[in-house]
Amino acid sequence: MTEDLQLFCEDMNEQLTSMENTLLDIFDIPIDEVDSEMINNLFRAMHTMKGNSSMFGFDIVVSFAHVAENLLNEIRNGSIKLTSEMLDLFLLVNDHSRTLIELAVNNEPMDDEQLEYHNDLLNQLSVFLGEEENYQPLLSKMNKDETQIITNADIPEYNIIIKPKDSFFASDMDIIAIIKYLDVIGDISDLKIVDDEIVTLQELKPLQSYISISLIYKCEEPLDDITGAFEFIQDDIELSILQINEKIKEENRTAKKSDITKLNNFSLRVDSSKVDKLINLISEMVITNSKITQIVNKDDNTELISATDTMTMLLEEIRTDVMDIRMVQVGSSFNKLRRIVNETAKKLGKDIEFIIKGEETELDKTVVEKISDPLVHMLRNSIDHGIEPVNIRVENGKHRCGKIELRAYPDAGAIIIEIEDDGAGINKDVILQKAIQNGLVSSSESLSEKEIYNLIFEAGLSTATEVSDVSGRGVGMDVVRRNIEELNGSVDVDSKLGQGSKITIRLPLTLAIIDGFLVQSGQTKYIIPLEMIQECIKLTPAYRLKMSDNLFINLRSEILPLIDTNEYFETKKTNNQKEYIVIINVLNKKVGLIVNELHGEFQTVIKPLGEVFENITWISGGTILGDGEVALILDVPILINSVNVIQSDEINKLKG
Repeated sequence: MTEDLQLFCEDMNEQLTSMENTLLDIFDIPIDEVDSEMINNLFRAMHTMKGNSSMFGFDIVVSFAHVAENLLNEIRNGSIKLTSEMLDLFLLVNDHSRTLIELAVNNEPMDDEQLEYHNDLLNQLSVFLGEEENYQPLLSKMNKDETQIITNADIPEYNIIIKPKDSFFASDMDIIAIIKYLDVIGDISDLKIVDDEIVTLQELKPLQSYISISLIYKCEEPLDDITGAFEFIQDDIELSILQINEKIKEENRTAKKSDITKLNNFSLRVDSSKVDKLINLISEMVITNSKITQIVNKDDNTELISATDTMTMLLEEIRTDVMDIRMVQVGSSFNKLRRIVNETAKKLGKDIEFIIKGEETELDKTVVEKISDPLVHMLRNSIDHGIEPVNIRVENGKHRCGKIELRAYPDAGAIIIEIEDDGAGINKDVILQKAIQNGLVSSSESLSEKEIYNLIFEAGLSTATEVSDVSGRGVGMDVVRRNIEELNGSVDVDSKLGQGSKITIRLPLTLAIIDGFLVQSGQTKYIIPLEMIQECIKLTPAYRLKMSDNLFINLRSEILPLIDTNEYFETKKTNNQKEYIVIINVLNKKVGLIVNELHGEFQTVIKPLGEVFENITWISGGTILGDGEVALILDVPILINSVNVIQSDEINKLKG
């Protein structure tokens, strides 16, 4: 796929996503409260699709978009009243537009079923427009109404001159397709080929441009739409647009030689693979810089140490800025879920108010993409298992409309995503009984309430009484947990029977480089994500005496469970008698890690460790230190969840 075609696909995805989000916004309010800006958003999406598709010669897409645009224009002008049936139809139009674009880009025709559906949608649009059925898709200018508008003397008139540069012939673009698009949204007259610069045959160079195109153009669309027709070849042509209408000369009195770069508010698009390559290079620079820093510190050269510190600081700034390129707001991903909630609720006959908060929160694009499917699973479960049917909600004194809230917010260098509903909650007795029946836990085990709720993430566990295409097959939530843990994240459940449930996901901001804290136990070094460390304290003899044989201490009147890393990780001990406690905190759950040495902050490049280590759950990766030694990156959420629940009598004994 060429770069221009890739840009076209990205633009169309943005336009159709915007259209879908606007439609879902309209569904959430009474139809008589729909404002003009919402309708304009829908109109702009179809209008842009028609224009951009015409530039590539995608005639079927152009004709389809034109009919939808006509209906939206009539609604915008107040000639036709918007109805809920139209909204449902426009959602289908949005979906079909994506199909048409995919087929056009891949140069594939519609099959018989797609063609029948295509014509059916056109028929439905035509009925709303007051036209006869059996509407056939048109591939050029549409109807007499448009012709009538174009001939109106009040419409602005332009003289457009297009001169291709030499680079145009390598751009894979067709100037005829652009002219065809201009002819769709306006009226071309007096089109001429200007050949004054053509040289003799002996001097002719095959890939050099010698001609230009001149035309007189009438169009009621804004000037930005006209110049936008040349967006994909902006660097390969010289463009001059002179407005010649007497009626509006005051607005544009002087001739404007218009380079396409005068278009405002455009984004620089970069292939994600280029960003990934840049991040990998910076990662290697971080490792190399660590080696240099270690060597320099041994030499005790003050000037060299200062220069190295400056280089480290600059490298960290570059790293931060490059990582920011990969950061995207979660809002666009979250908004896609609104349609899933809407359609699932309709399928189950439930009324759902879906609220999204924190759309501006930023997260690594890779993480955003990989969290999409888990969020879909959890939302469907909330709708199916969480929110009660309308009659049961009313009987229980609840509002007939259930509420699901999706939130995102930053927390200590990570991102928290919460899904909370006001439904029936989780019956922990039913969950526990199912788990015992399935052999997931023993009937003699003593589990906390939190541990019972988290059993919903076990494979094969389902409390659904009926199997449906929404949920109930015992698959889904185990995939959710696995996908989240693969992102070095954690997931937790809280619930109150009869009041609702909340699922909390904690995710790292990025998967490439993190700010870590280097510690050592015995002969092995470990990296702990810096944002998960609350504090470090010395494990004094007084603490050791109070601990006795227990692995917890009383820290400022709070019981803190401990993990002796030498014993837990089964590492070789050294003669170092020093001991420290690194207190880690995830989702308000705290654990103290007993280590022998604290080496301080360390920019950590995350490296996968391969299949050999895949069963060691408490490791999320590795990193290379300045001396070439490998340090293991601890999976803090897994470590915290591995700590056994402290029995109440032991806690009371410790407090005493």
